[in-house]
Amino acid sequence: MEQLGAVISYDYGAAQETETEKSLLISNDSTSATATIAFKQAFLKNYNDTNSTNNAVIIVLEKEISQSNAIVLNANGPGNTYNLITSVLAPGNNPIEVPDCNHTEFGEHIDEVFDNELNENVFRFYMHTSPDNDRCINLDRQRNEIKSYDKSPDNLLGVENEKVEYKWKFKLPSGFQSSPNFTHLHQLKSVGGLLESMPMYTLTTRKGNPDQLELRYAETDSQTTLKQTDLAPLIDIWLEVTETISYGTSGSYTIEIKQVNNDTILFDYSNESITNWRPGASFVRPKWGIYRSLLNAQDLRDESIRYAGFRIEEL
Repeated sequence: MEQLGAVISYDYGAAQETETEKSLLISNDSTSATATIAFKQAFLKNYNDTNSTNNAVIIVLEKEISQSNAIVLNANGPGNTYNLITSVLAPGNNPIEVPDCNHTEFGEHIDEVFDNELNENVFRFYMHTSPDNDRCINLDRQRNEIKSYDKSPDNLLGVENEKVEYKWKFKLPSGFQSSPNFTHLHQLKSVGGLLESMPMYTLTTRKGNPDQLELRYAETDSQTTLKQTDLAPLIDIWLEVTETISYGTSGSYTIEIKQVNNDTILFDYSNESITNWRPGASFVRPKWGIYRSLLNAQDLRDESIRYAGFRIEEL
């Protein structure tokens, strides 16, 4: 806008630059700007203009505001965290899968804290090596996740022939320890049909030499690793993930993980021809949090992973 105000010009014939005046008005909502140029009142008599009504030109610029159907879940400060998550992901229902039932003395395993690096409130997901488990159902693993599911609004469920973008931020703490079996941070799960127990896409960490971040994929009932990278450069920094998927038997998939403070891309993968729909499926739902195996509990420790800025948008 400052540049616009500096370059407004108009051919007034013999008029001098000092004999005109310019102004720039930006509306309160910052969606439009009006620029005007006219003779200064003191110089109007110099030009014997018989039609003084045309001695000004007005330029109006309007910014087009795109309409987005994105659903956003942001932390807003300590207290009522479960209610906040529920109000966005499945109002009136329960999109939270936490180990509270077997660890009541600790309290809620997801809370909100202020993060000095992002300068905003974020979600903090806790997991303890003991006594946390998978909702008092499975004792060989631990689950602390949020999700959309069949009680969620339709625009939080991926359906065939639809393109969806998922975005979020997360930070793994210094010293983070992975299971050699699995430590899932994110999943896209197909619901309905004979293959629904197998996640379609999984972002998981795995203990190794060195530890790895893996992108896992399953077209049917077996998984393959699409890409992996050393985990160490991803520890103790805020990361932003953008995942875009076209749901269909001839679909596409891209994921990009970048460092928040400098936009450096640390991990990416793209496939323009991949099967993203299973026979008998009703929809696909996302999950985020920490879901890990206890089969090698000696490799684990108590963890708290931070998440922020969950966003789901149908494109």
